[in-house]
Amino acid sequence: MNLRLRGGTLKCMGRRWLKCLAGMLAGGAMAVPLGPTTTGQAVNQMNSSSMRGVATPPVRQAPRQDMVWVPDRWVPVPGNLQGVFEPGHWVIFTPEGGRIAPPPRRPDVPQTP
Repeated sequence: MNLRLRGGTLKCMGRRWLKCLAGMLAGGAMAVPLGPTTTGQAVNQMNSSSMRGVATPPVRQAPRQDMVWVPDRWVPVPGNLQGVFEPGHWVIFTPEGGRIAPPPRRPDVPQTP
């Protein structure tokens, strides 16, 4: 049985597919830069990626006008050389000049940030 397709036989069609595939592989190989990357190029790529700016998060607004954010800090405490770790928290200042904050941590309990 001799199947005839447009432009030739099935054997001819297989050759066309092979040529097409070889052309695609050669074209893909040409898209890749040839040769090894030099040390200077590698260093320049690392420097350029490390010098990129980092996005800064937006400033968080206080839930109320009389509140102030206090970041994480180590607070000195008598009897504890290291001090006490105080995690970040909101502090409320009263109209009389007072300060409302979470209770401080106990200095006799081991503290870790």
